[in-house]
Amino acid sequence: MSIPSRVRTPLTLEQFLRLPEIDEHPAREYIDGKVEVKVAAQKKHCMIQKQLVMSLDAFAEPAFLGMALPELRCTFAGRSIVPDVVFLLSDHIDVNSDGELVNETFRPPDIHVEIASPDQPAKRNRERLQFSTANGCTLGWFIDPERRTVEVFRADGSRTRLADDGALEGEPLLPGYRVTVGTVFGWLKLRVVRPRDEEPTGPGGPMS
Repeated sequence: MSIPSRVRTPLTLEQFLRLPEIDEHPAREYIDGKVEVKVAAQKKHCMIQKQLVMSLDAFAEPAFLGMALPELRCTFAGRSIVPDVVFLLSDHIDVNSDGELVNETFRPPDIHVEIASPDQPAKRNRERLQFSTANGCTLGWFIDPERRTVEVFRADGSRTRLADDGALEGEPLLPGYRVTVGTVFGWLKLRVVRPRDEEPTGPGGPMS
C-alpha cells in the first residue's frame, strides 16, 4: 500500500491524542482534522532511515547538540504527525525532574525527514515538509529512493533539489554536518554478501 488510508472520523486533536491505538503499528496521524494511517515501510526506506539516524547521531551526540529519532510523534500547529526521521536540538528535548526523557513532543522537529515509499505521490511528502518548515521546523529533507532524488526545504519557503554530486548539509542547526547524495543512495547496496556456493552455518544452517 503506497497511499495512507484515511479514517473519516470527526475528531478534535485533543480527542485524537486520547485514542489508545494512535501509536500502534502502523501509527495514526492527525492531519487537517482527519486521521490517517501511516504507510508501512519497506527495505529501502528502512535502510535510509536507519543509516541517517546513525549518521546524525554520530555527528551530534559527542558535542551534545541533539539527537535523531525514527518515527517520533510530533504534535504542533494543529497536527500530530510521525515523520520518518526527526532531529531535535538538545534544548528542545524535554526531560522530567529526574532527567528522564518525556515521551510526548509538542513541538515541530528541528529537522524533519520524509522518505518516499514505492508509488507514493511525492506531493504528499512535500506538503508535509512545507507545513513543518512553515510552522517552526528549520530544515526539511525529502529523500526518494526509487527516483534517486533529494530535496531540501527551508523555513523561508524555499525548496531545492540537490544535484547528484550535492550533499545534505546541517547549517544552520548542525554546522559542519554533511552527507553526500551518493552516500545516501549508497546505503541501499547490500554490503554483506555470502558467496552463492557457500551454505549458511550456525542457527538456521544445514543440519548435521
